[in-house]
Amino acid sequence: MLLAVRSTLLRQLTRVDPARFGPKLAEALVTRSQQVKIRRSFVARRTAAADEAVALYRRLVQDRPGRHEVGLARALVAQGSVPDDHTVTSALAQGREAIGYVEDATDRDGLVVLATAQLMMASQLQADAPQDALPLADQARETWLRCAPLDARERTALARALTVLGYCRAVLGEPAEALAAREEAVELFRRLSFWTRLKYMPARLEAMSGLADSLAFHRRFAEALTLATGAREDLTFMSRVEPLRFRPTLGNLLFVIARCHLGLREQDAAVAAAEEAVGHYRWLAEHDRVRYQSRLVVALRSQASVFTGLGRYEKAAWATAEAEAMESR
Repeated sequence: MLLAVRSTLLRQLTRVDPARFGPKLAEALVTRSQQVKIRRSFVARRTAAADEAVALYRRLVQDRPGRHEVGLARALVAQGSVPDDHTVTSALAQGREAIGYVEDATDRDGLVVLATAQLMMASQLQADAPQDALPLADQARETWLRCAPLDARERTALARALTVLGYCRAVLGEPAEALAAREEAVELFRRLSFWTRLKYMPARLEAMSGLADSLAFHRRFAEALTLATGAREDLTFMSRVEPLRFRPTLGNLLFVIARCHLGLREQDAAVAAAEEAVGHYRWLAEHDRVRYQSRLVVALRSQASVFTGLGRYEKAAWATAEAEAMESR
């Protein structure tokens, strides 16, 4: 039975017998909110399903305390995880509330919700507060390991926790630990079936991009370039489908590619990759100035660094001047 049809039928039955059918409806709604779809048109449906699940579970908890708190925590995590549809502040609040219900859990259902909440919060914090995201990502990894054996979806979540952990360690100046976490994440994705890797392509590409970055940092340029080239093809295709979602990752990867070409003394390829990366960030800044102009500034400074490494100091100065002009606006 289609999930939408099941939800409709359960909604009617819940009006008759909330205690019996309410939990089943709430779980169906949570499942619907977690369906992985690429197109932005599905976000509104996922949001509506998660919001309805949270409201329903709150009524169930109020009516029968002590029986549905884990379900409410699961719904709160689903509500905070819908992409680009909640502010970071609200998602973190939902995550904290969810953790409050399951932080002392010993059963597997509670531990899975706890790990999911920890990962959701770490993912929200990693870009702006990696020092806060790091312990949450580490806790998510440990909690997932306590849930073993894991199914395909849970192994993907473990790989995502390792990806966030690797990013935070890299930003916070722990390159060896970052490399180890990123290698483990990519290996987990490699062990998944083809269809599972395809289903979770965004997470897989993010993990591959992170590993390429760490390999480049350790001057393993040929390995990094081989890995990055494969990820670049997939990201280029996905950026045509969902540009706002995939161009940031593609832009970051292109700078990794530029660094690899620099290390291999392939100057023209390094310049081309850096210029393409800046082009993606220009497009992003035009479409969402508030969110992406600061990233364009970082991209211009990265481009200036590439030009400096090639001895093209005049072009480096132009890129730096443009970045400074944007910062002063």
